[in-house]
Amino acid sequence: MRKEKIAIALVFFTVTVITYFMSFSRGAIFITSAISSLSFWAGVLILIPSKFFRMILNVKKTRAYWISFGLYLFFHVMLYGFFYGIILGLDIFIPEVSVSYGVGIPPSSILLLPYWESLSPALNIVIFGYEDIISPFITFIGIILALLIGANIEKILELKREVSKRRANAVLVGVPIIGVVSGTSCCLSLPSIIIYFTALDLGIVYSVLPILASPIYFSFVWYGLPIGSAVLLFENFREMNKILQRLNKKKVCEVK
Repeated sequence: MRKEKIAIALVFFTVTVITYFMSFSRGAIFITSAISSLSFWAGVLILIPSKFFRMILNVKKTRAYWISFGLYLFFHVMLYGFFYGIILGLDIFIPEVSVSYGVGIPPSSILLLPYWESLSPALNIVIFGYEDIISPFITFIGIILALLIGANIEKILELKREVSKRRANAVLVGVPIIGVVSGTSCCLSLPSIIIYFTALDLGIVYSVLPILASPIYFSFVWYGLPIGSAVLLFENFREMNKILQRLNKKKVCEVK
C-alpha cells in the first residue's frame, strides 16, 4: 500500500512539474499555476502517513471539536495576515475594501518550486488598508492544525472526565493543555516575526545579527514553526491517548 501511495504521489508531482513549465507561457498562467499547486499539495497530502489521519479523525466529534476546529481554521486562513499587519503596523488606513486574486511568476530555478507552490495562486483581501493573503500553504497547514486542535480538545475533555471519575492527579490534564497552548503559540510565532521585521529596520541589529533579517530565518518562521506546531500537537495527542489507555487498564485491574 505504501508503494501505491508513493506512485500516486509521483504522478501528482509529475503534473506539478509539467504545469510549472507550462506557466512560463503567460497566456493561461492562472490555470496552470492552480493545477500545479493543487497537484503539489495533493502529492504532499498523500505522502502523509495514513496513521496520522486515522488517529486524529477517529475521535468523538462533539460541539467542542467543531467550535475549536472552525474558530482556528477561520483565524488561520481568514485573519492570519490581518493579525500580523495590525500587530506589526505594516498597513495604513485606506478607505478601501477589495477582494482579488493573483498568481506568482514561476521562478527560473526549479529548486524554488515548493516556494512558488506555497504562494501561488492566492486570494488577496484588503479591508481599509489591512491586507490578508490566502495562499495554498496557509490553507493547507491551517486545515491540518485545525484538525489537530479539534482532536486535542476532544482528548483533553475525555481525559478530564476520566481524571474526575478516578480523582487522579490534575497534572494529567494540565500538561496536555500546556501542549496545545504551546502548539498554537508556536504557530503564531509573534516574537520571531517581530524580531525579523525589527532586524530589517534597524541597521545595527542587521550588522550584528544578519541571520535575523535573512530569508532563511523568515522561511523558518513562516514555514518551519507551523510545521513544528503540527508535530507538537500530534505528539501531544498521542501522549493523551497513552494516558487514557493506562487509566483504562487501571480501571480493568480494579474491577477484577
